[in-house]
Amino acid sequence: MKIALVHVLNKSKKYGLNKDLNGGLGTADNFGDSLTFGILKRIRRKWVRIPIVEFAFLQSVLVEQGHAVSYFEGTLPQGDVDLVLLYGSLVDYRRENQVCQSLKEQLPKAKVGFWGPFPSRFPQLFDSGDFVLQGEPEAFFAHQFEHLDQLEGHVAITSSADMEALPAPSFDNFPIDQYRYLPAIAKRPFVALQASRGCPFSCRAYCAYGEYQGAKIRLRPARKVVDDIVRLKEQHRIKAIQFRDPLFGLHKPFVRELCEELKRRNVQIEWGMETRLDLLDEENLQQMFAVGLRNINVGIETPNAAIAKINKRPLVEEQHQEHMIAFCKKLGIKVAAFYILALEGDTEETIREAVQYAIKLNTYLARFSVATPYPGTAFYDRLDRAGRISTYDYEKYTQFHLVFEHENLSAPQVRRLLEKAYLRYYCRPAYWAMFVKWKVKNWR
Repeated sequence: MKIALVHVLNKSKKYGLNKDLNGGLGTADNFGDSLTFGILKRIRRKWVRIPIVEFAFLQSVLVEQGHAVSYFEGTLPQGDVDLVLLYGSLVDYRRENQVCQSLKEQLPKAKVGFWGPFPSRFPQLFDSGDFVLQGEPEAFFAHQFEHLDQLEGHVAITSSADMEALPAPSFDNFPIDQYRYLPAIAKRPFVALQASRGCPFSCRAYCAYGEYQGAKIRLRPARKVVDDIVRLKEQHRIKAIQFRDPLFGLHKPFVRELCEELKRRNVQIEWGMETRLDLLDEENLQQMFAVGLRNINVGIETPNAAIAKINKRPLVEEQHQEHMIAFCKKLGIKVAAFYILALEGDTEETIREAVQYAIKLNTYLARFSVATPYPGTAFYDRLDRAGRISTYDYEKYTQFHLVFEHENLSAPQVRRLLEKAYLRYYCRPAYWAMFVKWKVKNWR
């Protein structure tokens, strides 16, 4: 068959959209309309653009099955096509449905439908297509798919992708020269990769990763991950990657094996990951730094133990957390710390304390966002049952708008506190002294 994979870009938006982030639901950097937020929107739109990793694995699976596959990002297929697979997101579902309707008119003989974490949970919002795949498409096309007649309505996928069995991800026809992850990773060409799926931690109550990928960790063997990196370097001259695992390094033997394999094969690559600080120690940080680790994203979210307990967030022991961040700085690993404002129980005072803690840590990057009840999570379901969801316009679930009735804070209060958080953090001589120090160090 002739299959078209379509990643819809919405050029009408004046802010960055990255649909692979946030558990595949996507993020929309629509901070707000003030001068401060306007600057942040322009920076994020220019500096961050990440491919959808599952598209690369899906393309490889389909090619392995003998299909003729074409990938489209920001463009649309024409002519003779049997099947069109569009990625559906929370942050741009209206535009994606419009594109789907247009493709059905232009390609009347083709089956056109959606896949992705958000369509899997809310297929009714993607009724412009012939079908919605509910689950991981790599598993469906590897094990369930036999003929096009199966692709009608809501199609339940009965298994998960085997990360070990998946073929190497294919980025053929991806606009690799346009991908970037600044300022955390400066080198280009850059892409994203995935070494595992799944997350067992209880923060899945509000986090989208665990809900879609499950609690069980599915690992890709270290040897195959390095094979993927080497192939990308040979085919696309890739110099940097960001691992899109929800929890990189939970299986410590994998970290050791990955480092040994990269070192044994003398693979020169700069890379980043997202993890928990309690999975790190001086030994594994040194091992990873020696083979290219230069960026770590960590979710601190709140330093307040009572707030964390209310929101089922398992906190990292504070002394260990601060020691690991200091050790990363010493080695030369950038840390991007993520904080969530307006969690259940938060007040203006606890939010100010969280921002002050972020200033104390003084990490290379700090990202402040607003607690968001993502559809499909226990957090959303609880608020929905209580009648506290204030809007069902899911494109407003950007991480920067309060979309539920908070017990202590109003939406204008949260917006003001969010802006103050960014101003307090980034408008400090101590921050810019640290930033310049990093630039000088990297320049040398």
